[in-house]
Amino acid sequence: MAEIKSTLDLIMERTKGLTMTEEEKKALNSRELGGKVKGWVQKCIDGTLDLARLKEEIQQEKAKEPELRPALLKELLDRVDPDGNSERVFQMMESILHRDTAPLRELIGGYRTELSEKERELAAKAISDLSQQGISGSAVVPNLDRDPLWIKVREQLKDRSIQKIRSAVAR
Repeated sequence: MAEIKSTLDLIMERTKGLTMTEEEKKALNSRELGGKVKGWVQKCIDGTLDLARLKEEIQQEKAKEPELRPALLKELLDRVDPDGNSERVFQMMESILHRDTAPLRELIGGYRTELSEKERELAAKAISDLSQQGISGSAVVPNLDRDPLWIKVREQLKDRSIQKIRSAVAR
């Protein structure tokens, strides 16, 4: 009777002559490294991995992976959120990559100051517009989160801030 082949046997038989090019190997290695770094950073942010243990993991991998530090920096920069709390990300940059985060903190502070100023300007304009329509009083509070202009301004300021952060680190 004929032998019944497993799915794995069939796959191995069909792919036995195929090999990966150097570019494909590099791309696969880069994706694997990116996934590993992303996992480490997420665990550290979640608090399931402390900075000391993360340093140990990186020391073990650093010899095998020359692109580890740039991949880690890229992942950390992707996690910097001008609107959120990036303190843990900054701690990782300082502790593991030995990067000074003061310029990044200043950029975020500048973004938040500019955002507050724009918010006050648009709120004052909205109150003025409502008052011209006969709506006024101490209880009138404009809802800027529904204002398309405010949403656009906020997105533009945030995008510009993120670009500044990335270019500041690239130097």
